[in-house]
Amino acid sequence: MPPVHRPFTAGRAAGPRGLEPTGRVHLLSLLVPLAGYLVLLKTVRIRSQLQVPTLAEGTAQLASDALVALAFGLFWAGVLAPPRRPAVRRAGLALAHLSAVAVGLWATLAHLYHAKTGSLLDLAVLGPAWASRGEIGGLLESGVTSSDQRLLVLVALYLAAGPFLVERAWVALTGARAGLPVRTRRPAAVTTVLASVLVLMASLPASTASAFARDPLLQAVLGPLETRRFAAPAGAVLANPGDELPDARLVETPRTEQRNVVLVFLESTRGISTTLEQPELGSTPFLSELARTSLVAENAYTVVPHTSKALASAHCGVAPPLDMLVTESRPNGLNAPCLPELLGQHGYRSAFFQSATEHYDDRRGLVEQLGYDDFRPVDEMPTEDHERANYFGYEDDIMLGPSREWLAEHGEQPFLTGYLTVTAHHDYRVPSSIEAEELSEDPELNDYLNTLRYQDRFVERLFDQYRELGLYDDTVFVVMADHGEGFGEHGLRQHDNTVYEEGVKIPLLVHDPADLRRRAVERPVSNTAVLPTVADRLGYAVHGRPYPSSSLDADGEDPVRIACYVSDHCLASIRGTQKYIFHFGRKADELFDLAEDPGEQHNLLSLATRAETTELRDDLLRWRAGVRELTASRS
Repeated sequence: MPPVHRPFTAGRAAGPRGLEPTGRVHLLSLLVPLAGYLVLLKTVRIRSQLQVPTLAEGTAQLASDALVALAFGLFWAGVLAPPRRPAVRRAGLALAHLSAVAVGLWATLAHLYHAKTGSLLDLAVLGPAWASRGEIGGLLESGVTSSDQRLLVLVALYLAAGPFLVERAWVALTGARAGLPVRTRRPAAVTTVLASVLVLMASLPASTASAFARDPLLQAVLGPLETRRFAAPAGAVLANPGDELPDARLVETPRTEQRNVVLVFLESTRGISTTLEQPELGSTPFLSELARTSLVAENAYTVVPHTSKALASAHCGVAPPLDMLVTESRPNGLNAPCLPELLGQHGYRSAFFQSATEHYDDRRGLVEQLGYDDFRPVDEMPTEDHERANYFGYEDDIMLGPSREWLAEHGEQPFLTGYLTVTAHHDYRVPSSIEAEELSEDPELNDYLNTLRYQDRFVERLFDQYRELGLYDDTVFVVMADHGEGFGEHGLRQHDNTVYEEGVKIPLLVHDPADLRRRAVERPVSNTAVLPTVADRLGYAVHGRPYPSSSLDADGEDPVRIACYVSDHCLASIRGTQKYIFHFGRKADELFDLAEDPGEQHNLLSLATRAETTELRDDLLRWRAGVRELTASRS
């Protein structure tokens, strides 16, 4: 009877001779494809950069991933090579497969995250994402395509079961049998040391691309740890940007007029995609018409390019909590009293409408913390005859009916209303009620621009509603974006970490029927200027320490400081036409002259002295520490 050849996984120990040939086939079919896959993913990311590196630069950027792949293979080869008892061998093999699946899936997720956002995935993102996992199902459903899902499943299936099938095929084809001794008596110890050395080498990012060059698994762990070294400068006295503001209130003056206030927040509307900055584009014709009789902030910025943060900073006049924990939606989570509360003390009724669901970012909690009396999310609106705009909500016209009903009931007394659109949010579905035009050769950007056209029409209809109800003449309107949107101009997409102009520069105008002059504010301003501007237009004085931003109607140079939504990812400051971006060591810092280089293509950091760049960085770190200190004292 011919001998029965059992595969490596059947539980038979290899004896003193070490791994059987079939065991080597199993191990190789697990480790070699995984290593090749890791290197392939990194190669694709390298080639997708805005500036494709030279061969030497690309090799340097690939080194960390190759070293990690080699270290992973050496470690498991060392663990599984020596003779083991069957139970120990099976356990080791199971751990090898589980770890390979984990590494493969993480590498795939990090790759997909980078492809869709241009950012690196690390634990600073995962923690808050896991905490809000119940809210982001629609986001994941929209962001992870069917092809992405198939890739994840295929990677997991092969790393879990593929080597078993390859081994069985090898045995069937070759009739493999035991043989070949292992010459090293303690390969596990030797290979573990070698693997550790390789991991240490892989942990050092290449100077040509900084954190991008590091293996994604190492970057996920080391990235957040490295940013901890960037604390406020030693010995700095933190000047909280909101000191004494919790006691701030509006005080009537001889020129106080209790006129109505309307705040309109345009979702994901970047300044460069509006006709305010590109008249030939035709994306926001009503906004351009409105600007002819309005005060226009030509260089307005959001403090943090994320909706809940932008709502907080515009309503409250100070920087929002600089975290990803939705602190602004929690009791005592805001750094100062906000417009609805301040005006409510003077008899104003208030309501906030949004065409998005209330569940994401705990929007109901935020609206309550802002001080609004009523909240009307899309969840409470009739959806018949309205289309879904995206995974967050419905087309913006859905707000017009509830708005009319509320105004008819409460329009006799002074009021504050807020409106938040959603149609221009990713994934940019153009409602059928508007005929799409060809505005860009990029299909995704073209869809986005057409959602801006729809959104612009909604704003026009909203203004018409106020006219029809006889409320227009006695109302101050503030129209602004919550943040911008990236479409790969700097390798970044969407908004949370897009700190360049396309992500943070926003349209902002004040339309006051009592003052229809066309005026432009050219100095850089933050959306924190909205609160003092509204107070000034209504004739109220602020009691207590002044807000960090002044009214748009006043002269002066206010500090403009910006933070990415992902904690400790990037900070920026704008002084005149100079823009400085601090990347927390993830890549080289940047300095731009926005007057000469509005597209931020030429980094002038090398022309600045070390003292100048150190002061710019330390100023941002002091600001960040001050905002966090104030947030901690309030919560």
